Amino acid sequence: MIRHIKTGIMNFPEIKIKPSQLHKVRGYFSRQFSHYDLIHNHKNGKDKFHYRYPAIQFKIHNHLAIHAYKQEGLDVLKKLFMDTESIQVESRKYYVRNKEIEAKDVQFGEDGQHYAYSFLTPWIALNQENFKDYQNLPGEKERNAKLNSILINNIIAFCKFAGYTLENRLIIRSKFIPTQTLFKGKLHLAFTGEFMVNFLLPDLTGLGKGPSRGYGNIIRRI
Repeated sequence: MIRHIKTGIMNFPEIKIKPSQLHKVRGYFSRQFSHYDLIHNHKNGKDKFHYRYPAIQFKIHNHLAIHAYKQEGLDVLKKLFMDTESIQVESRKYYVRNKEIEAKDVQFGEDGQHYAYSFLTPWIALNQENFKDYQNLPGEKERNAKLNSILINNIIAFCKFAGYTLENRLIIRSKFIPTQTLFKGKLHLAFTGEFMVNFLLPDLTGLGKGPSRGYGNIIRRI
């Protein structure tokens, strides 16, 4: 069944940063608006976290953008829109002279069709535990099956966040291309490429590790 989820985008058309700086932008907003745990995911102190799909995600669309999901994410995004006059990135201060915000409902879910997607930013599929499992697999076929299984779990995590119960088993066909990316200051194995799945996902949804920092963004192929 096709459902709708509320989304919002806040664009900063004049602020152009590098992907490697995006986590610093998120850090700036986390400090400036520390009372909104949807931005930083800390709970009950610095070293405890909410392990959940992020309702606030920082991205780059030729310029800086912040995406929000569900009503609680939109409420925070509106506050950021009203209260952000400047953004500090490393030693540079960007004064916000132009900003835009848009809210809309987008479709997602099952309708019996298969949809093709490409990764716009590196997908960090593996954590410390499943990286070892992945490395120990005998060949490309087994490794690709492992990645498909992880991607299915990523989509299920988004469904749980959106309050959606899957009616059918997810089936994925994929072509992943290994790459490397910096995540939290360390090089990680990541993947680009494309996949097809029997589930409609919103464009620019982030999957895998680090979607709040701009990793794993997808777009539907026509």
